[in-house]
Amino acid sequence: MTFRFSGENIMGVKKGLKSANKKKAAKKKTNGKAIDPITFSVILNRFNTIAHEMTITMERTAKSSIIAISHDFSCAIYDVKQRQVCMFDALPVHTNSMHVVLKEIAKAFEGDIHEGDVIVCNDPYSGNTHVGDFVTACPVFYKGEHLFWSMTKGHQLDCGAYVPTSVPAAATDVWQEGLQLPPIKFYKKGLPQEDVIRMYLANVRWKDWLYGDLMAQLGSIWTGQKRILELVDRYGASELEKYTEAIFDYADERTAAEIREMPDGEYHGDAWLDSDGKGTTNIHIHAKVTIKGDMVYVDFEGSAAQGPGANNSTIGVMEAASGTPIMSMIDPTIPHNYGCLKHIVSTAPAGTVCNATYPTSTATATICPGDTMQIAVWRALAQAMPERAFGGMPAIHCVPMFVGTDTRSGEAREWGSMVFNASPGLGAGVGADGWPVGLGPAALAGQKIISVELSEKLYPMIFEQQEIAVDSMGVGENIGGPGSLLKIVPTSGPIECNTFGDGQINPPYGATGGTPGIGGGNYKENKKTGHRTFYSAKSRVIVGEDEMWVGLSTGGGGRGDPLKRSPEDVLESVFNGMVSLKVAKDIHGVVINKSTMTIDHVKTKSLRAKIIRQRPPLPTTFPNRAGAGNWHKSQMRPKEEYLTDTA
Repeated sequence: MTFRFSGENIMGVKKGLKSANKKKAAKKKTNGKAIDPITFSVILNRFNTIAHEMTITMERTAKSSIIAISHDFSCAIYDVKQRQVCMFDALPVHTNSMHVVLKEIAKAFEGDIHEGDVIVCNDPYSGNTHVGDFVTACPVFYKGEHLFWSMTKGHQLDCGAYVPTSVPAAATDVWQEGLQLPPIKFYKKGLPQEDVIRMYLANVRWKDWLYGDLMAQLGSIWTGQKRILELVDRYGASELEKYTEAIFDYADERTAAEIREMPDGEYHGDAWLDSDGKGTTNIHIHAKVTIKGDMVYVDFEGSAAQGPGANNSTIGVMEAASGTPIMSMIDPTIPHNYGCLKHIVSTAPAGTVCNATYPTSTATATICPGDTMQIAVWRALAQAMPERAFGGMPAIHCVPMFVGTDTRSGEAREWGSMVFNASPGLGAGVGADGWPVGLGPAALAGQKIISVELSEKLYPMIFEQQEIAVDSMGVGENIGGPGSLLKIVPTSGPIECNTFGDGQINPPYGATGGTPGIGGGNYKENKKTGHRTFYSAKSRVIVGEDEMWVGLSTGGGGRGDPLKRSPEDVLESVFNGMVSLKVAKDIHGVVINKSTMTIDHVKTKSLRAKIIRQRPPLPTTFPNRAGAGNWHKSQMRPKEEYLTDTA
């Protein structure tokens, strides 16, 4: 479920404009001229195309695999008032929060913003999501007037933390996270500030890669700037401003209509972080969601106090964690811009895990607790609208940051790679099965995984196994996306493995009768003895050449009554290696002849009737308690151990 704009066809625009009431329709006139739906559609899609070109520019010119291959970045356009105009193929945790850091950028340089400036920021306490996300923004001037902002946010491979990762889960304050850059100019009036750029690069590992990523981000925003100016040349500044307001109004009206269809009321959802990076487990997050008219208010009061590790939220992440679940439950053809976001208000008490205070570490905020905060909001929305609810989304885990020394060429070369290949599957949708490798709520399938062949060419490690994990997902009328099994062996000396995720001990829930995902986990295995050591989702491990890192991610939660899934679909899931014969029989009630792999329809009908008679009423979400995952316990053999937060 990538946050991608659909092209707005003219008929759709006409329908949207005509649906407004007379008061709203009056707003559709500016300077005495009505909004022309054809021009509206052209300009809307031109903005989307510009954001798309920015995205392609960044992806094809970046140096590190986390951006160039895994697509951990977002591009967007904002107007001079820091209102999001458009984005394309972006990550929800970025684009539902980039306006927050842009407001801080505009505030920091109020009265000192000029044509040719480039302002960067990665400071979590300046509106950014977390230290690993590097923001670049340039103002777009036309004939001396500041009209727009061209902006990117890219996840850095490194930011100078005390361990080689941009998400150090055990960091205890902002200084252990690495270099903090509040809004600062890398370019002033078109001139590069070489001393500032050198200072930045001196504080990060793999500076050649990071410099390449920086130039890719600058190329992206400058591409956006160039194309926006071409658009202004075509229509004029005042006309483009008028249609930009109309784009906001269009999204505003359609979003308002969607929210009005939701039942007014106060709804509550709870979720739990596996740990805080420092050994405390099952950290509680509570979300109160109030739907009133065309507004949704999300309040995280009642959540746990901020913790000693890096698993605390910034304001930016709180905004994204509040908005993404609501945006995912409205019509996806609505342009995702300021007109949507204005209908969502989020709050959380300062000093809580959902709104940390300086200098508390927030290095893992985008997923820990960002993912878990979204899960709490989705649980609340499931109470309000079970007909729209989908299976539980898993918090991202089994995403290791590997670092080491590559000697394959005959000389030592330091390397690092964040591997997303064992990311969990997404929850089941309404009438659709979940996607595999969805990379959790922060990305919602907006990222990519690196191919095995390319990874083994670039880095000294072997992907010994990568495959779908059977029975890893929750099942229901629609099944969750399956998890993945990944086994990696170093080939050029030992490698350091830093993980930073969550959701192994608190697996994704099943919705409206669906079953939960398994939770999954990771461990290190000695290839000679077979001994394994299991770790929590936040760990720091050295993997030797005679050892193997293994990650088995959870699948997403199932949705709907498993007995309503057609026997033919169940059989297909068995054929595809996602569901076992046991689950097909015990949960779906489908009897499959093992020798012929055909359905016994008579026995299936009888078994399903029996299950219906014996089972209790189906819950809206399940499980609804902390620490429900037991995958590692089911896998561990005698004398094997499970270690919590070894980072």
